[in-house]
Amino acid sequence: MSKAIKPQKKVSTGTRKSQITLAVIGGGSSQWMTALMRDVYLLNEVDGGAIRLVDPRQEHVQAVADMLRTFNKARGKHFTISVVEDRKEALKGCDFVMTTFSPGSMDAFEMDLELPMRYGIRQPVSMTVGPSGISASLRTAPVAYEIVQDMEQVCPGAWLLNVTNPMSVVTRAMYMAARTVKVLGMCHEFHGMSGIVKRMVKLPPMPEGMPLREYQYDYLPSHGFEYTAAGVNHFVWLTQARLHGRDVIPAIRKFAAEHAELKPVATKDTRFPWWQNFHAAKLAYCRTFGYLPIAGDRHLIEFWPHFCNMRNGFGMKYNVVKTTVDGRRAGVANALASILRITAGEEQVDWTKKSGEEMTEVMRAILNGTSLRTIVNCPNQGQITNLPPDAMVETLGVVSPDGVKADFAGELPGAVGSLCRLHVDVHELTVRAALEGSRDLFVQAMSLDPLSATADFAEIGQLADELLQANRAWLPRFFK
Repeated sequence: MSKAIKPQKKVSTGTRKSQITLAVIGGGSSQWMTALMRDVYLLNEVDGGAIRLVDPRQEHVQAVADMLRTFNKARGKHFTISVVEDRKEALKGCDFVMTTFSPGSMDAFEMDLELPMRYGIRQPVSMTVGPSGISASLRTAPVAYEIVQDMEQVCPGAWLLNVTNPMSVVTRAMYMAARTVKVLGMCHEFHGMSGIVKRMVKLPPMPEGMPLREYQYDYLPSHGFEYTAAGVNHFVWLTQARLHGRDVIPAIRKFAAEHAELKPVATKDTRFPWWQNFHAAKLAYCRTFGYLPIAGDRHLIEFWPHFCNMRNGFGMKYNVVKTTVDGRRAGVANALASILRITAGEEQVDWTKKSGEEMTEVMRAILNGTSLRTIVNCPNQGQITNLPPDAMVETLGVVSPDGVKADFAGELPGAVGSLCRLHVDVHELTVRAALEGSRDLFVQAMSLDPLSATADFAEIGQLADELLQANRAWLPRFFK
């Protein structure tokens, strides 16, 4: 067991060179931690404190800890790095908590992807919706809820920055437990918005050297492109867009009508072929429903079975390639090998670049007592008028030391509202199933999810039981 942790000096808002205490739940996440921690070490506002890593995968989390000690030397920082087995102990006195965890890791992920295939359900990603996403939620949402419960006891008022999927259900569970803890669900999928739209209408060009976040959220609105984005995670839509006062939604519709796909921007990175994005599904959605969804097609096709069934090769017609478990495992192994090389001095870290993730930008704003405009996942408190109260929704918003304030987005138009409302209902059933350990609610959630349409309705209960048994080790609420 880990030794008792002495709390670090609390952060002083607006004071440069602060000491912070940061816990990372999922701190052995080799594919996330190099980039996220590089961003932390690039924070000029912080010169040290404590970074506590929590992860059951000892080889991975110890490797990350060793890398961070290397980062200390490289950046002249003074963080105490520790691997902590007791999560509640790790959270004690924290200013910030990052969550990037996955109960069961690749073993459970394999079950989520492969078991539904026996019933005719083949998903390319499985991290959001469909039977695979619902199954992942059952393991993850209870842990998310318990993390916030612990935080309320040992670090009340701290910030919880979540990138754990399935984002909507996990962040919903976090908010259900929060009283003083400030929760923010964060996703980088919306970052592609400006790159897509500028191929459809003539946006102001991005100044050389300007970060994408600044360009998309600050520069474009101040230079004539004003827009509203709203929906649910991985299914957020551009519902309003004006360029120098002119409505450009008709121009986007016209582009979609004239183009079947957008070829991806050329890249030399061929490690993950399933990440290629031709936007064919995105344009098809726009042609039919009149508005442009922003997420990558790998996510988009999982929200509606017309895009992911046997007749279209389970998305292959739209150039979507199924994620393979072997490919994911290889990605994890390669990332771990990179971490080990960094620690050994055999691989250099580029300290001139940030990852593009916004977690540390949120931290910077809080430390400096300023605000940050970004995309946010938080409960619906009226920002989307035709979705239920407290449903987890994604819109633009502002983050400040006082918390998260979502922009008013109004009504989701027409069928877009109908589609999102259906998925919100599935999310609510799923989070209840996860927290109550209810097999019946699990079956209802899977039966309501549109992607289950490719299976025989009479077999949904059988699939649910197979998933529960396969992931039994990570589902204590279902097997009391």
